[in-house]
Amino acid sequence: MSGFNDIFNEQGAVLAVLGAMGGMVRALALRTTWREGLRVTIIGSLLAFGVGVLSPVILRPWIGEIPDGLNATFGVISASAFIIGLLGITLMETWLGRFEKPVQGDDDEKA
Repeated sequence: MSGFNDIFNEQGAVLAVLGAMGGMVRALALRTTWREGLRVTIIGSLLAFGVGVLSPVILRPWIGEIPDGLNATFGVISASAFIIGLLGITLMETWLGRFEKPVQGDDDEKA
């Protein structure tokens, strides 16, 4: 049971909540339906929890280098979790969209 408590600890809960808040901000800013907002909020929470302390490293191309000694501080990790919740679903949908095959007839509808 010790391994379970190591993974699902207070820090993980804070990261999940901040990721959910990032997802909520995205949903509110884009004025999505409540179902889409709930989906984005849950995905933001799960992404922030799953990525955890790696979020500053993953976000480095967008937020730049973090000074030595600050990379693992709770404030940086928390802010990164919020950003993961905010942008994670967009990045994921963009990445997954690269693998989708175009549906026949899409060009006709756009014209």
